[in-house]
Amino acid sequence: MSDLNIANRYATALIELAEEKNSFESVSADVQLVFNTLKTSRDLRVVLDSPVIKRENKFSVLSEIFSGKISADSMNFLEFIVHKQRENLLYMIMQRFLSMNDIKQGIVNAEVKSSVEFVDEHKSKLQKKLEEFTGKKVRISFSLDKELIGGFTVRIDDTIIDASLKHQLELLKEQFLKGNTSLN
Repeated sequence: MSDLNIANRYATALIELAEEKNSFESVSADVQLVFNTLKTSRDLRVVLDSPVIKRENKFSVLSEIFSGKISADSMNFLEFIVHKQRENLLYMIMQRFLSMNDIKQGIVNAEVKSSVEFVDEHKSKLQKKLEEFTGKKVRISFSLDKELIGGFTVRIDDTIIDASLKHQLELLKEQFLKGNTSLN
């Protein structure tokens, strides 16, 4: 069985457990914390991936980091993952949980790259337009791209919306070459 299938099974099990215990909001926040910690700590991922470090020590490290910060249900789940010797997949399990949660709540992630910083008014307008375009709630992350001369690009899953100045100039060039546009 592939790692992705295993991660899906454990993420699904955690979602079902959280729903069964009416602690979905709490578990979701816990998963986000664990995911962010794993994402930012390469050392922690190396410890969890290591076949040399004993399971008890791995759980001890997780317990030290997350004890008092996450719910008992979430801590029990981490212990279960380590007991089943799937701690090397913990990052992927947390990632799959968050993805499944987004799908369940109708949320899509959008990455916006622009040549200049967006002001709050433009951020909210763009969010509204993207929500109309997708028919879902949109979670936007903004970043600057100095390669762009002007404008911005948006990536939502496999869809790219290119509103960059470079792209607009390329479209205009194509129209002139085809003879569809006049200068009048």
